[in-house]
Amino acid sequence: MKEIIEIIKKYNTFALFCHVNPDADALGSMNALNLSLKKLNKKAYMYCDGIIPSNLKFLNVELEENEKKILNADVCILLDCNTVNRIGKYGDLFKQGKIKVCIDHHQQGDYPFDYNLVDYSSPSTCDLIYPLLKELDFVLNCQIALNLYAGISSDTGCFKFSNTTAVSHKNTYELLNYNFDLIEANYNMFSYKQDNFLDFYKTAIKKTKSYFNNDVFVTHFNLKDYKKFKDICDNSIGFQIFDGIDGNEIRVKVIERKKGVLSVAFRSNKFVDVCKIAKVFGGGGHINASGCEIVGRYKTALQKILNECKKELEKK
Repeated sequence: MKEIIEIIKKYNTFALFCHVNPDADALGSMNALNLSLKKLNKKAYMYCDGIIPSNLKFLNVELEENEKKILNADVCILLDCNTVNRIGKYGDLFKQGKIKVCIDHHQQGDYPFDYNLVDYSSPSTCDLIYPLLKELDFVLNCQIALNLYAGISSDTGCFKFSNTTAVSHKNTYELLNYNFDLIEANYNMFSYKQDNFLDFYKTAIKKTKSYFNNDVFVTHFNLKDYKKFKDICDNSIGFQIFDGIDGNEIRVKVIERKKGVLSVAFRSNKFVDVCKIAKVFGGGGHINASGCEIVGRYKTALQKILNECKKELEKK
């Protein structure tokens, strides 16, 4: 952290990146750093290969499209991700960066950065960004605090996931002193639903099958389904209808976002380490929440996914 703080103080132009299909922690950590750099009179540009979910637009993230600014930046910083192929179309440009920094809390990194602030035990990337910002010589404001809170609260499931720590509660306690609109933030992240959610729910239920005595639920949306419910599919809140069902341990969401390319998200309730499953397919993440990408037909991918789920279930 000290080395990254020195880099921030020394250089003036920064290109910030987060992973494809961004969530609140990715966008919140990136925008909090962006706003902080600008308060320090630095130039900062944010890049993301994906659309900002409608329920996260309250964070006011303004993405940059001019790719030339990446090559001209003094420092490139990747947030909430430590695998360059998860940056999407900006991956190759990031690799050409003059100084490459990674700030993240996920497992399974595969690219040598010049500087790393990676802590697998941290509940969120915002929990890492916040102490870093406190070391810089400026006072946080309401908007920065809002973005940090969004990342911390979302990645802990509003403080109900097993990764929640006393540090997250302490950080949140301090951030609330900046008087951002807590009700509005929580509504957008945990309650807001678009007007086509009922149709989405009907489709999701039809497209969900159970395996191994309901231990595993698999929801599959093909390309046609994805195009119909794109904004909901790109927001993990949509599939939370299956959380907490008695007897279920693993939930798998398989979405064909591009023809022949399957985006897979794994969630577990208690004991299964779904990160181990995701790693088999070149992905990664957390014990209870991980993901990967599989190229090929759904039926073939499904069998492989079920085989790996079965292996982990048998370990209990």
